[in-house]
Amino acid sequence: MTYTTQMNEIIEERYQFCLWLYRIKKETDKRNKAIRERGEENLVYMSIFALPSHIKKMFGDFLRTPQYTEINTLDGHTNYHVNCLAIHENKMYSGGGICGDIRVWNTETYEEITTLIKDGHGGVSCLTLHENRLFSGNWDEMIRIWNTDTYEAIAILRGHTNGVNCLSYHDNKLFSGGRDSTIRVWNTEAQPIIAKATLEGHTGSVRCLTLHENRLYSGSIDNTIRIWNTDTYEAIAILRGHIGWVSCLTIHDNKLFSGGDETIRIWNTETHEEIATLRGHTGGMSCLTLHENKLYSGSYDKTIRIWDTETYEEIANLNGHTKDVNCLAIHQNKLYSGSDDDTIRVWKV
Repeated sequence: MTYTTQMNEIIEERYQFCLWLYRIKKETDKRNKAIRERGEENLVYMSIFALPSHIKKMFGDFLRTPQYTEINTLDGHTNYHVNCLAIHENKMYSGGGICGDIRVWNTETYEEITTLIKDGHGGVSCLTLHENRLFSGNWDEMIRIWNTDTYEAIAILRGHTNGVNCLSYHDNKLFSGGRDSTIRVWNTEAQPIIAKATLEGHTGSVRCLTLHENRLYSGSIDNTIRIWNTDTYEAIAILRGHIGWVSCLTIHDNKLFSGGDETIRIWNTETHEEIATLRGHTGGMSCLTLHENKLYSGSYDKTIRIWDTETYEEIANLNGHTKDVNCLAIHQNKLYSGSDDDTIRVWKV
């Protein structure tokens, strides 16, 4: 585990707290001894020392690890950037650059379980999961499918003419966005899996995808967000507002959150109007994720910022990575962040 200055201070504080409890217990024993020697029966009882539940009740907030504390650092992608994360149950999958390996981690013990190695060149850009299948998008224009029980590669999808940047799964359809400026739709029920449609309209690499009901939202380096009908594959609308690449998207209720040019923009999904703009990052946006009523954003400025999705106020700023933050995932009140510094950091949220 990597200890931050804050963590070291917390550990020292708790050590001093334990010493304080021990001294109180000794003083209590001393007083009770004197009471017995006088023949009195009204002893002093400090039940919190006998029942851990009392300690938890009285000192739980103090003993609990503070929110937004870094609690672990996973190393393994040595010299290979961590580009993407996906989590299912107690397994986390992380994709790296250059070599293109996918590492599998136990989210309870933080131990590496295995490494999935593909036969090809270039890194892994994106990951998504459905049931016992892991889909990986790669720099080599291919999408690979893995069995998450056996960790074997079971299929390869070909169709993009350049690297695959993003993946999203919905209703037995896999959507993939590529550097060839297209979005391809795959029928995952067919055997073998086949391409159902190609969505064209973006004039630059498609960087991100998100789905809500029967609508697909795509962000591109052409600075736009396009909205598509997932049944008819027709274009519905184009959202303009970013002055730089749109690198990440996420959606909750009737709000679409988009990140790119050092800003996060919030859109009404019914009217397609921009509601608000969040500013705070000093570098381009790379990733967004939502948990409860909080938005988490990762940036090329090496930080992770947390925002209230109702008031749009910044709640916290997490520092720890030494290079760009590329990806975020949340599982069981833990935030996982992958970076160009080759690490995955784990934070309590």
